[in-house]
Parts: sequence; C-alpha cells; structure tokens
Amino acid sequence: MKKILIVDDQADVQKLLAIMLGRKDRHLFYASSGEEAIAIARAEIPDLILLDVMMPGGMDGYQATRILKSEAATCGCPIIAMTARAQEEDRREAFAAGADAYVSKPFDMGDLQVKVETLLA
Repeated sequence: MKKILIVDDQADVQKLLAIMLGRKDRHLFYASSGEEAIAIARAEIPDLILLDVMMPGGMDGYQATRILKSEAATCGCPIIAMTARAQEEDRREAFAAGADAYVSKPFDMGDLQVKVETLLA
C-alpha cells in the first residue's frame, strides 16, 4: 500500500486531491501546516508528499521541504511542491529547497496525475 501525504491548509484542495489520488492501494494522510506535515512524515514515512508552498503559521512549504530532505528518515520521500505562485522564481526556489516536482494552482489534473504516478513508480 502506497502512503501519500497531502499538505494544504484549504480543505477543498485536500478533498479534490483525495478524489484524484484515492484508490484501494493507497493510504492518504492529511496535514494543514508545515509543522504537522513534518510530524506525520516522520511517523509514517510516506511514498509521496504533495506540499503546498504557502501556508499560514510559522513554516512555509519551502522550509518544510528543506527539513524533510535534510533528515535521514524522510530524505527519500519525493515531494511535489504545489503553489498558486507560478513565476519562474517560485519554481527555482521549490527545486532549490529539494522538491522533486512542481505544480501550479489551479492544477492541470492530467499533469499532476502524471507526476504522481511517475514519482510513485
């Protein structure tokens, strides 16, 4: 069973991704902040993390990515950075933080599905 962690502070985005990604051979986890994402990732070691870049609170998605990629237990977890900020600078920052892929909101569902399946393979 593949474990997928969905990190977004908007419940409707979490629901949309759950509909798109939910299958019998997958277990989905949810977080609404960077801090919560790190705690769940440390406990569950997901096969894939979809991580929103802009979240309220003290830690954004870039910071959470850097922490997850720096720890031995979670450094191998592929991360897809998700953001409404779709400028080239944002893309570069996501990859510099350690993201394995980048998608902008609103999602191109086909593109996102391809990235998810590629990283889960």
